[in-house]
Amino acid sequence: MDLSPNQMLRLAPNKVDYLIPGGEMINEFLGEGPGARVCSQMWIASLVTSALQPGTATGLSRVAGTDVLLRDCLAENPAAWLGEAHAAHWGVSLGFLLKLLHSRDRLLLQTHPDGARARKYFGLPSGKDEAWYVLDTRPGACIWLGFRPGVTPAYFRGLIERQDTAALLDCLHQIPIRPGEVYFIPAGTAHAMGSDSLVAELQEPVDITLRAEYIRPDGSRLPVASMYGPAGMDGLLDCFRFDCLPREELLARHRFRPVSGAEEPWRKRLITPEQTPRFYMDEVELRREAHGSALCVNRGFQVLLVLEGEAEFQWEGGSLRARRGEELFVPHGVASYQCTAEGTCRLLECGLPGV
Repeated sequence: MDLSPNQMLRLAPNKVDYLIPGGEMINEFLGEGPGARVCSQMWIASLVTSALQPGTATGLSRVAGTDVLLRDCLAENPAAWLGEAHAAHWGVSLGFLLKLLHSRDRLLLQTHPDGARARKYFGLPSGKDEAWYVLDTRPGACIWLGFRPGVTPAYFRGLIERQDTAALLDCLHQIPIRPGEVYFIPAGTAHAMGSDSLVAELQEPVDITLRAEYIRPDGSRLPVASMYGPAGMDGLLDCFRFDCLPREELLARHRFRPVSGAEEPWRKRLITPEQTPRFYMDEVELRREAHGSALCVNRGFQVLLVLEGEAEFQWEGGSLRARRGEELFVPHGVASYQCTAEGTCRLLECGLPGV
């Protein structure tokens, strides 16, 4: 197959088996039958390898219908695929990673380092801001987010050392979640995703998590070092941000609702530069009876995931169709494309602001 930076690419589903049980809601989203492989994560247009299996291709996306890794495709000419300015700064990296997550159990209470601490403790080039877009939930779905007022590092450390699960969770705000909500979780924020939700997570392109727990909800245990790795206990605590906000202030800072613009009423802004300069996330909603087709400008490159329905994508020199669950990579060489819905179609569009 002749692959060109002047054509959109359809990518193969890229499921990743990552520590936690789950994935049934991902398979439902993909429309797969009962015999399909079940994994708790799907990494979309990923150039990132799994930290759990270093030295392997686990986590890397492939071009659909081929054995070609997207990473290798882009590496042949990063400037052509990603743009000269982006390639000069990032090389062969998108600067972000998009995932689908569904866990059968609550995730362990965790945080991620910011850029300075990622370099200090782990020798990594960036930290891990992330954003969650809630796609679907079952009854009782919730998250834990941000320290409550009065929690101190010394008190929290004592709970970690005793592995007092109930008290650890009680240090955070427990928040019911609903489809359509967006949460921005900057590096350092304490958080834990509950069970029974399907979430699109957009994050900086590193695979690193610091945990306050090593005993899973099912009673199984991870190595104690899985909590903090080379950072040690002192480094673990240093990576948590003890802002300890009241509930309403926390929600005002971290929870957002989609906003439509007057110029492009079919586009909803989910994560904007007002929240973070690291990445953006938009939702494009097209309906045949209103805004059934839209001209989308590609200022750098884009990652697309079809959330609902089916659409045809046309650009100078080519076209393709994609339906719910399919993912597309729009390289720098595709300056714009026309997206036309078959009935109703919703797309998730991710990229970097300013490129």
